[in-house]
Amino acid sequence: MRRLSRPSADDRGAVAALLAVVLGGGVLLGMAAVVVDVGRLYAEREQLQTGADAAAWAVAEACVRLPESCAEQGAGAERYASAVAADGAAGIAEICGRGPGLVDCSAPATNRTACLGAVPVTGSYAEVRTRTLGRDGSTLLPRTFARALAGDDTGTSVGACARVAWGAPRRAAGAAVTFSMCEWEALTDGGLTLWPSPSDGTPPASAERVVRLKGSPSATTCPAGPSGWDRPGGFGWLDDTGGNCTTTVETDGSFGGDTGNSVSSACRTAFAALRDERRPMLIPIYDGVTGNGASTTYHLAGFASFVLTGYYQSGFTAPSRLTGLHRCGDSERCVYGYFTRALVPTTGVTIGGPDLGVSVVNSIG
Repeated sequence: MRRLSRPSADDRGAVAALLAVVLGGGVLLGMAAVVVDVGRLYAEREQLQTGADAAAWAVAEACVRLPESCAEQGAGAERYASAVAADGAAGIAEICGRGPGLVDCSAPATNRTACLGAVPVTGSYAEVRTRTLGRDGSTLLPRTFARALAGDDTGTSVGACARVAWGAPRRAAGAAVTFSMCEWEALTDGGLTLWPSPSDGTPPASAERVVRLKGSPSATTCPAGPSGWDRPGGFGWLDDTGGNCTTTVETDGSFGGDTGNSVSSACRTAFAALRDERRPMLIPIYDGVTGNGASTTYHLAGFASFVLTGYYQSGFTAPSRLTGLHRCGDSERCVYGYFTRALVPTTGVTIGGPDLGVSVVNSIG
C-alpha cells in the first residue's frame, strides 16, 4: 500500500502563496466593486441634479409666461430632466411649490437628495425633485460588480432636488436711464396695457408710447411731486456705473443722475443695439426726484420692461421701427417704444420689488 507523503516545506510555501493570491484577488475585486458602483451612484446623482436644475428653471419660466399652465408642466419637466441623463431617461418624483396651481411640497428628504437652503417665506417658487428612471420603468439604479459577485440585484434609489423662485426684481442691473412712475402709469393704463415680449410677435403701431425728457416743454403729463421732490414726469439719465449704459439700482433707494441732454457714448451704442435687436430693456422707474442737472437724485420705485423702437436726442436720432416716423423734434428730447410684460434675463438680481410688468427667475436651492 502506497503511503502519502507529507508536503514539503516548498509545497507549503506554494500553497500559502496561492492562497494569498486568491484572497488578494478577492479583496481587489471587492474594492473594484465598491469603486465602480459608488462611482455610478455619484454620476447618476450629478445627472439627476443637472436635470432637476434645468426642469425647475423651465417650470418657473412657464409659470411666468403662462400662469394658467403653471400646474401642467410634468411632461416638459421630464423632458428637460431626461435631456442630460446618460441613458436619456430621468423620472420626476414631484413638482410643487408656491404659484398658480402648484401644490404644497411634501416633507423634504433627510439626505443629500434634498434641496439646499430653506423654503422662501414669501413669493412664488417651483421645486422639482428627480429620481432614477430605467428604460424598464424601474426607479432603482442596478449594481454592476456587486450583482456579478454576490448576486445582489436590488439596486439603489437615487434622487435630486432644485428650487427656483420668480417675481419682480428689487435690486438689479438696469439701463442707465430712468422713467417716472407717473409716466408708466399713464402710458400703460396703470399696468393694464402691457404688450407681449417681441419674441411673441410685433405689436401694432398703436402700442408705441413717447416718453419725453424730464423738463421738456411738452412733458406736462404728470404734476409736481410731494414736498421735497419735484417734477416726477418724463425720463432722465442715471449715472453709468457699469460703463456700458447700465447701473445697479435698488427699489426704495436713491441714485444719482442727470437731466441734461447729453447722451454718453456707451448709451448711444447700447440704444442703437437695443432698437435694432428689439430686445426688452430693464428700465428703473422713479417716483420722486430732487436737484437739477448733474446734481439730480432719483428715488427708485421699481423696474419696467420697455422695447425701444426709436429716439430723438441731441445729435443722436433714429426713427420708429413701428411707424418709420420721429415722434418728437426741434428742442424736444424723447424716446419711444412700448411697455411689455416680460421675463427679463438678468444677473445679480434680488427678487422682491413691486410688479410693474417685469419678472425675473432666480435659483434658490
